[in-house]
Amino acid sequence: MNKARFRILWNRFIGDKLVVLGGVIALLFLVIAVFGPQLAPYGFAQQFRAAAGELLPIDVMSTTATGERLLLGSDSLGRDMLSRLIYGTRTTLVISISSVSMATILAIFLGSLTGYFQGSLFDEIVMRLIDALLTFPGILLAVILVAAWGTQGIKIGPVTTTPELTIVFALVFTFTPRLTRTMRGSTIPQAHRAYIKAAQLMGMPFWRIIAFELTPNCLTAVIIQATTYLGLAVFSTAGLGFLGLGPAEPQPELGKILARTQEYFLNRQFWHIFIPGFTISLLVFAFSVLGDGIRNVLDPEFRFEEADV
Repeated sequence: MNKARFRILWNRFIGDKLVVLGGVIALLFLVIAVFGPQLAPYGFAQQFRAAAGELLPIDVMSTTATGERLLLGSDSLGRDMLSRLIYGTRTTLVISISSVSMATILAIFLGSLTGYFQGSLFDEIVMRLIDALLTFPGILLAVILVAAWGTQGIKIGPVTTTPELTIVFALVFTFTPRLTRTMRGSTIPQAHRAYIKAAQLMGMPFWRIIAFELTPNCLTAVIIQATTYLGLAVFSTAGLGFLGLGPAEPQPELGKILARTQEYFLNRQFWHIFIPGFTISLLVFAFSVLGDGIRNVLDPEFRFEEADV
């Protein structure tokens, strides 16, 4: 890519102030996820006692019985809300990004193979399995899988996965079918292009054609879709946690924190429910508008304007 085209793409990306705002918010949350243990004032399971005569949960900007200052107060078990929000954001982002990344890699692999071998038995089997998975609404499929596997992890022989990895696998099953169809749809027209025919006539093995000739030219659509799925992954992860299918206690997760705050809604700590809810909304907003910005940069329909050159 020459400098002129790169400048066009960059100007298109930063020209949308909403996209820039989403990118800044997403970057801020990623920093929190990476440096969460250093940023959190206390451990996510550390418990505090309220000052004399007070009841848990501790209110905002309160001092504990032993002198610690809790900026956002504590939950009903005396655990610092700010620390749990930081660690919960870290958990939610790790699950969301991991699930979308794994689903995208699997979709690229399956979509490129089924697109290249369109009409074969392999293509028919894979696509019928994908059609079967697509009959379930996304969040419902994730709920069914996590409930079936259990929130304590999947036992595979002598190895038991972590609860977080169980949720990742469930979300991979949720996102992979749609991403695979997108990748297959991009691969089919490319598989009949002249450069693929030339590679076949040269005797190049099919795996090399797919890996080095076909796939690099079909990634745009699936990358765009995967980026937009990050917001959906955050929402789905939080939804599972809210339904009690998140990581096991005391590991915090934004949906679990939101679920626990329901008990505060009708008392003087009603503001507790808005903090995790706002955090989830902000994450979904950031990844959604960032996905729109990446689409505007990568989508061939929006990519270049000759008048800007």
